[in-house]
Amino acid sequence: MKVCVDACFLIALYDSRDGLHGVAEALFEKLFDSATHELVVPWPILYETVSTRMARRSDSLGLLERDLKRLRQRNRLSMLFDRKMREQALGECFEELKKQGGSYRALSLVDRVVRLMLLNPKNRLHALITFNRGDFEDVCRSRKIQLIDQYG
Repeated sequence: MKVCVDACFLIALYDSRDGLHGVAEALFEKLFDSATHELVVPWPILYETVSTRMARRSDSLGLLERDLKRLRQRNRLSMLFDRKMREQALGECFEELKKQGGSYRALSLVDRVVRLMLLNPKNRLHALITFNRGDFEDVCRSRKIQLIDQYG
């Protein structure tokens, strides 16, 4: 099973102070240590995860490096490039500004790129781990992608 991850999951996984750290650790162990699932990481998610805050915490960055290396050695790591989706996602951000009333949806550029990746059948994604269900629930439902969050 190809399991895509959101930045909130990776941030919680590698920051022991995060309130969802234990949940993230249990999910990672269940899906990637105990099972043979493939971790799929969109590049924009890495940009968001390896922020200045994480870069200052060498212990967290070291754990991320360890896990990515281990999965890569087992051929269970894929990186999704965003080049073809950047312009469309940025356009969606600006189009959202034209919406009236309560229909405006404030999604980050990263979330919009990931949504486009989820919608692309060529990526053959089976699941998404996120702790922000509302940002991706509609696209996961439409593509029959399992949404995994802190509730399982």
